[in-house]
Amino acid sequence: MRTEVGAYIRHHESVIAPLHSEYSLKFWDLSLNGNDKASEQALVAAKERYLKVYNNRDEFRQIRQWTAAGVQLDAIEGRQLKLIHDAFVPNQIEQDVLRDIVQRETQIENLFNTFRADFEGGKASDNQLRDILRSESDIARRRVAWEATKQVGHEVAPQLLELIAIRNREARKLGYPDYYAMMFELQELDETAVFSLLDRLERLSERAFMEMKSELDATLKRKYGVSSPESEPWLYSDPFFQEYPAAGAAESLDDVFKDRDIEALTREHYRSIGLEIDDLLRRADLYEREGKSQHAFCMDMDREGDVRVLCNIRKIERWMSTMLHEFGHAVYDKYNDRSLPFLLRTPAHTLTTEAIAMLNGRMSKNPEWLTKIAGLSPSDAQRLSATALKTLRSEMLIFLRWAITLIRFERQLYRNPAIDLNRLWWEYVERFQKITPPEDRDRPDWASKIHLASSPVYYQNYVLGELMASQLLRYIHQSIVKFESYVGNPQVGEYLIEKVFKPGARYDWDTMLMKATGEPLNAEYFIAQFV
Repeated sequence: MRTEVGAYIRHHESVIAPLHSEYSLKFWDLSLNGNDKASEQALVAAKERYLKVYNNRDEFRQIRQWTAAGVQLDAIEGRQLKLIHDAFVPNQIEQDVLRDIVQRETQIENLFNTFRADFEGGKASDNQLRDILRSESDIARRRVAWEATKQVGHEVAPQLLELIAIRNREARKLGYPDYYAMMFELQELDETAVFSLLDRLERLSERAFMEMKSELDATLKRKYGVSSPESEPWLYSDPFFQEYPAAGAAESLDDVFKDRDIEALTREHYRSIGLEIDDLLRRADLYEREGKSQHAFCMDMDREGDVRVLCNIRKIERWMSTMLHEFGHAVYDKYNDRSLPFLLRTPAHTLTTEAIAMLNGRMSKNPEWLTKIAGLSPSDAQRLSATALKTLRSEMLIFLRWAITLIRFERQLYRNPAIDLNRLWWEYVERFQKITPPEDRDRPDWASKIHLASSPVYYQNYVLGELMASQLLRYIHQSIVKFESYVGNPQVGEYLIEKVFKPGARYDWDTMLMKATGEPLNAEYFIAQFV
């Protein structure tokens, strides 16, 4: 029987690899030109062909029989069979339903890609609206810009709720309480443990967050001439208050990058830790234009070396951090072990690639990085170091509270989508982020967050990734570079390649982390660093 299973795994790999590549290419094409309806339909067809492989009920029945029989496989084959099984589970639905879901998901995602808000008599991109929120001093105009960032939610919400109803219905047919619970299990995450961890992080961060936000709010209100005690959402530079406003710092880090080559700095950062990205930069698409996705992501197109990054660079610190983040994903994919089977030639888990992205994305606020990579003079770096460190800590606290908001809301979104979601959203924003809800606002602002549509049940991986990033940094400083610099030390890259990248998905994520750092995920390092 083991021979039979091994032959099946090899056959499955030969079928799924080209379909994965085809789907990735179609997704990339649509991300670059969302106004092309032919590209949208081509993506739908490619995604449907890919998922139909996992829709085969006879194959799934055979896989479950092998699993139940306890066939003795080696570690590599056993891991592959587990991943194949988990990919089959959510796709055990009728083909017409599968087709409907794919069509709906693609339409919603492309709506985000191509949507431009109505603003001051014209159309405005996300970057343009964020520019206003970052620099405009007129509080009334800030409010109009903030409201414009939420327009897409009004368009998306009805479609998204219909999709959620279908996802939940099909998950219940498969024996799960809802789609959210199913996806947690298939991501090899313990929902109870994760939410217990979130409870603890919320409790421990409450005082530090409140102190930081009180100081920030006072600074912003002085700057914008606001006398009200309320802290309304347009006070901040990010539409969801998930980032630290540049205007809140004593000296803006944006000034560091206004005349810098963001691409070159990204290349130099990774080169300094022994990771070359010239090939990745050549394949990337980094500047905004009409019809292109307004967001940022990395894709491994074929698991053979064709790794691509999409960004929309502006010369500000936010995009510097985003470039370091996305190319963190990219180096993980690039330096994977290509001798592994196709199914294992991928990160151990979403949270592990997020950890690498976040570890490097933090560097744009690191004083040493600002000297060694951004090229600040020692005097300028010394002057900015306190601002940089304060900004990083504040941003981690802000992001943590934002993530808790979204994660808890999304769970309720799937558990009970019939409740008053508009009201629940602002209750959570007020409770966790301490933002004053706009008076009498009853609009689906929650639906303007793209992750709820395009990356469902994903956001907990960002929090877990931040925890893992702090754990990796602690281990690197203690055991690899012996408390010397992370920046400019090729030993960092050597360690990451051997202990994190090359293992791919041959282990589950917690086993990989144990092997890489000598302990399971430990939130204490993040807590000590930022909370």
